[in-house]
Amino acid sequence: MSATSAIQIAKSFGAEVFAVDSERKRALIEQLGAAFIDYQTETIAEYVARHTGGNGFDLVYDTVGGATLDASFEAVRRFGHVVSCLGWGTHSLRPLSLRAATYSGVFTLLPLLTGEGRAHHRAILEQATRLVEEGKVVPQVDPRHFSLETVRDAYRAIEAKTARGKIVIEIASGGHDENLLDEALEETFPASDPIAPATGR
Repeated sequence: MSATSAIQIAKSFGAEVFAVDSERKRALIEQLGAAFIDYQTETIAEYVARHTGGNGFDLVYDTVGGATLDASFEAVRRFGHVVSCLGWGTHSLRPLSLRAATYSGVFTLLPLLTGEGRAHHRAILEQATRLVEEGKVVPQVDPRHFSLETVRDAYRAIEAKTARGKIVIEIASGGHDENLLDEALEETFPASDPIAPATGR
């Protein structure tokens, strides 16, 4: 789940939401109704003190992993909870343990890959669909048009962090080279990359 979706879902349930990012995302974050926190100008201790009186946040959702997940462990309150969709690295649990806080990893594809938990997964998706239909969650989509012929440009936009929302690549029903996507994936995710997607047909 993207950060913008997380903000909107939390707001739809009445939560007070804070979002940590760089200045270039301020306008979008504030437009979605969250309080903006600039991690480049404030330390974790400073923004935790300013927004929570030093107590920490009740629930922290991480979409980046790495050092950002470590920061989440520092920002959560005692007995709070941290959730991450990118908790693939090695992390010290000491800050979390000292707060008696808990952690959950999210792997949304697991029910689809294994069949386990599909009923619960379906219920979540149905609830998410209702939020979209009610206009409480609006997917953020980059306005640019990409096709298989320009798929490399799409990946470059992601790498350069110029995408304004999710990138959509239109795959026509015919008339394109089916090897283009595989080539672009291999260029972007070398076979040695442990998270490289499977491209074989």
